[in-house]
Amino acid sequence: MIEKWYRSKAGDLQLVYDRMPPFVRSGLTSVRGWALARNRYAPENLRLLDELVSRERATPDQIERQQVESLQRALDTARQHCPFYRDYPALQVASTADWARLPVLSRTDVRENAAALTNQSIPERERIAVATTGTTGSSLKVYYTTAIMRKNWAFRMQQFLWAGVQPKTPRLTAFGNRVVPPNRKTPPYWVHNAAEHQIFLSIFHLSPQAAPDYLSFLRQHTGWVLEGFPSTLTILADFILSSGEPVPMRAIFTDGEPVPASLREKLEMAFAAQLFNTYGNTELCGLIQQCRHGGMHLSTEYAFLEILDEDNRPVRPGETGYLVWTGFLNDATPLLRYRIGDRGSWDTAQPCPCGRSTPLVDPGMTRESDVLYAADGRVFSPRSVNQVLKGTTAFRFCQFLQQEPGQVLVRAVGEGEQARNELSKVRNEIARLLGDGSTVATELADVPIMKAGGKTPLIIQSTNSVFRRLPEVVA
Repeated sequence: MIEKWYRSKAGDLQLVYDRMPPFVRSGLTSVRGWALARNRYAPENLRLLDELVSRERATPDQIERQQVESLQRALDTARQHCPFYRDYPALQVASTADWARLPVLSRTDVRENAAALTNQSIPERERIAVATTGTTGSSLKVYYTTAIMRKNWAFRMQQFLWAGVQPKTPRLTAFGNRVVPPNRKTPPYWVHNAAEHQIFLSIFHLSPQAAPDYLSFLRQHTGWVLEGFPSTLTILADFILSSGEPVPMRAIFTDGEPVPASLREKLEMAFAAQLFNTYGNTELCGLIQQCRHGGMHLSTEYAFLEILDEDNRPVRPGETGYLVWTGFLNDATPLLRYRIGDRGSWDTAQPCPCGRSTPLVDPGMTRESDVLYAADGRVFSPRSVNQVLKGTTAFRFCQFLQQEPGQVLVRAVGEGEQARNELSKVRNEIARLLGDGSTVATELADVPIMKAGGKTPLIIQSTNSVFRRLPEVVA
């Protein structure tokens, strides 16, 4: 109930929070951190973690049986409690191959049928609404419960253990939290969460001018765990490598974006630690986690994964296809055969030397984007920019084109009054994010801009004169 109240009041609370001095912001962050920690480290969740660890050496046959049972349970729950699924066949799942008899669910289906996809047996007071923008800039809404969020953390702690990191080990976090007022020009660009021995770094204040402050702070916290979006940590890594001396960390955990080999090498060099990548999603319907040997393991107790081609046929190992998820964790918004929009492939190097039999997946074809530059030199990763799209529902795609620092075209694929109103809101948000000296233009388009291979990057550094033909510009 506390988390539901917090999320419902987040906008108003942010305004109050931003007016507070740094020590008060840390106090408020710790209060919320205490509520989250009480849920995350509850005895029943630590027992779940122990159970997950005890089943890590399951055989392929045991994994198949577990997945069949979980698929049957997911289908029965969805048919009984979600209006959207009531016409689905009463399938008796004898093997995972039977699952292909159900239709594939598109991202548009989920966006347009949020209410019908919601589990009606869960009281509304217990549902926590969450918006996701995914890899295309198109937003949709799903629901969690406190119990679902707690279980999700157990799966995350499982990967911590793979890296030799115990729960509540001190960590630095560089995700999308707005922990510092946007107009702040001097440190601190961080806030403390005493409840979890955690410090949140602002990803919205990164710039060459602020680099010495971030570097000094990082050097005061060597040996901590570092977690964040790869594109954000890359900006920090560039600061470090330019200084000529690495900042050793205990381990690096990344999430939300692909980590190609060249980027992994840079991050591990800058922070002198092994990187553990994770593929997850806001819908809580799929999870892939990296072990010490570099294998990206599908969490078979979290979800069932199919990788399909354009015609919804399974691809061969090594071939790239669309990730199609059936989640076992989030029964508040059950998603069956959900084609999320991300692409990946079954790894040809099976099994993993670590000894775990769970399938290996290469989820490297998810998000491809440049970074966005403000006129004052600040640098924004794709995930930083993505925050302004939270809550939008009228766009099929939304992209940000840039010619020069501080100059941006917001290009959305959508139509109608709602799309125009949301585009205006995004324009104002991105202008506020970029700050003084910025110009932001908008355009509603019929199709997104694609790169080779059908990729639709969120941010595009453009050399075209797109701004000269657009009258709608704000400073």
